[in-house]
Amino acid sequence: MAFNQLTNLDFDDIKKSLKEYLRSSEVFTDYNFEGSVLSQLIDVLSYNTYYTAMNANLVANEAFFDSASIRENVVSLAKLVGYTPRSAVASKATITFDVQVSPNIKSLTMKKGISFIGSNGSGSHTFSILDDITRESYVDINGIRKITFNEIDIYQGNILNSNYVNDTSTSQRFIIPNADSDVELTRVSVQEPGFSVPQSYKKAVDITEVGPTDKIFFIQENKNEQFELIFGDNTFGRKLQNKDIISIEYFITDKDIANECASFEFIGSLEYGSQIISDVDSTITVINASAGGAQPESITSIKYLAPRYYAAQNRAVTIRDYETLINRVVPNLESLTVYGGEDADPPQYGKVFIVAKPKGSEALTTTGKQNLLKSIKEYTILSVIPEIKDPSYLYLEVESYVYYDSNKTRRSQQEISELVRKTIFSFGESKDVNKFKGKFKHSKLVSLVDSVDPGITSNITRIRMRKNLPILSNIFASYQVCYGNRISESTEVTSTAFKITGENPLYNFYFEKLGTNTIAIYRIDGSKKIYYNKNIGNIDYNKGEINISAININSATNGSGYIEFSVKPASNDIISLRDLYLLISEEDITVVTILDQITSASRSSGVGQIPVSS
Repeated sequence: MAFNQLTNLDFDDIKKSLKEYLRSSEVFTDYNFEGSVLSQLIDVLSYNTYYTAMNANLVANEAFFDSASIRENVVSLAKLVGYTPRSAVASKATITFDVQVSPNIKSLTMKKGISFIGSNGSGSHTFSILDDITRESYVDINGIRKITFNEIDIYQGNILNSNYVNDTSTSQRFIIPNADSDVELTRVSVQEPGFSVPQSYKKAVDITEVGPTDKIFFIQENKNEQFELIFGDNTFGRKLQNKDIISIEYFITDKDIANECASFEFIGSLEYGSQIISDVDSTITVINASAGGAQPESITSIKYLAPRYYAAQNRAVTIRDYETLINRVVPNLESLTVYGGEDADPPQYGKVFIVAKPKGSEALTTTGKQNLLKSIKEYTILSVIPEIKDPSYLYLEVESYVYYDSNKTRRSQQEISELVRKTIFSFGESKDVNKFKGKFKHSKLVSLVDSVDPGITSNITRIRMRKNLPILSNIFASYQVCYGNRISESTEVTSTAFKITGENPLYNFYFEKLGTNTIAIYRIDGSKKIYYNKNIGNIDYNKGEINISAININSATNGSGYIEFSVKPASNDIISLRDLYLLISEEDITVVTILDQITSASRSSGVGQIPVSS
């Protein structure tokens, strides 16, 4: 009898098939397989078959992008389509450093290397400058001689060096020894015969622009998650000669935990000629807090971007092309969305809009936008104009009334309240919500709140949408507040207070809905509401917009430079399209825990308990 066709690789099924095969032989017709030594041999054969099948399955899976799970294999597959995974990224801050100096000091040089210590919630982190910076002294309007290092970029981390001597008689590899290095800040130089100083080598970006004598290197990730340098072959880039000395200056960093450093202390070195200036009276002004630090690219990201990068072929035509290429040229983005001008409101044909949120920051800096625009224009077709926009943040205010049975929980009322608060905040931090094209699903949140503690019997969770409207101080201007979601016709419109130019500076004014869809301005005088204007604007419920006619606003009383507008959505499910970015901040979460008198067997049996309206 031939061996049965194998349709299942489960151990028990393999063993059963082997027994059936042996029983079909005349030698083992009446053999007791369960109580014999042969049973052990069958187990061994079954295990061997099982492990062989598992190994073959894993090997097959690792050969394809979709099923590979081991980083080494994913990186290797990405290499086949010309994709290099992103390394760790150093957090960058921009500061201005002022130093008072004596009249005899004409200039100062801030030396390359560790120069500052920055602080954030995770502790202290060292920041370095990448090159020596020299500035001349001057006398300010107060007659004080000083030197200003204006808007200098500082990077979190430390500069290290590795040196290799090329030996053409062996197969040699040039590896950056630290897996936490930012390869974009790597500098490579080679001491070549015939040159008195080392020659600088650049990372190759486009192989079609590389000649046989160009001083370039390629970079790839190895199996230890370190990065390896590969030099030319006299066809694409200069080939290393025997005894060439390769110097690699690399930058190790703490990655994303160094983001949001907003205070800095100088610990570096200043020189005037050969004199080291150590005791200085300095002032540090933070232009941009540290941001952009990131972990090395994840396996999921590599599997997503590598095939799309190959499909883009270094040109930006489709929306997906833009997203892929931007993630390559700006690797420190937390979220990105791109949409065509035909999808804008109103449509702007011939444009493509790029909206990016960097890690640890609300928006790209002016310099960051300029660099992104310059980089992406190299890939765009001539008839399309790329434009960069800041994210438009849509804040969700969550108010949850949680009923609980004290007989079914060991937690106190306060503990339940804190757990619910943390659950709501974590839900807002999830990748389903906290991103462009995010989706807030009300039923999912309600379900999560119910599952926080066995004692919770139900919850009524309400949602409001809030936008922060920046004001143009002391200028007559019209305003539009766009929520990107339909507004409930039964909504109340609430706003924070503001001052109006020309009115009593003691008056605080507010916006509200008056009538069906009219926006009014009022102030409170004692217990009376006095209207300043009963028709200053209107609400478009279907578009989700509040339109305000020209008004001269002096300032917002909260000192933030914007007025907060809060409305009730038509649907509790909120989506973010185009430039909208959903956020749930801790201060926007309100949790009220209520003893459920009915289920907790209270003596009152629930008499007089009025449920909260949903």
